[in-house]
Amino acid sequence: MRNSRSFRLAVACVACVFAALAVEGAIAQGVALDAACAPVLTQQQQRLYEQANAGTDALRQFVFVRRAILQVDVYETATWAESVNAARAVCKGVAAQR
Repeated sequence: MRNSRSFRLAVACVACVFAALAVEGAIAQGVALDAACAPVLTQQQQRLYEQANAGTDALRQFVFVRRAILQVDVYETATWAESVNAARAVCKGVAAQR
């Protein structure tokens, strides 16, 4: 009986680690932009991006409330959102020169 419980606990821990890695990978990936220079994001990335653009306090509160689910860091998310904004600015600059 005890071994079965230990096994279930180990499986749950491994599942949590993989879930956290999947979320981190989703944020860490490169920025894809469409023809109108809008970022192509998943629903979760879009929500994080919107909160990051709303300001530090909004992002901090959003991540704090969902920290157990999202497994993201406020600083990393803010840095990622800045990279998306920088890529959009470059894209718009290139589009304006055409």
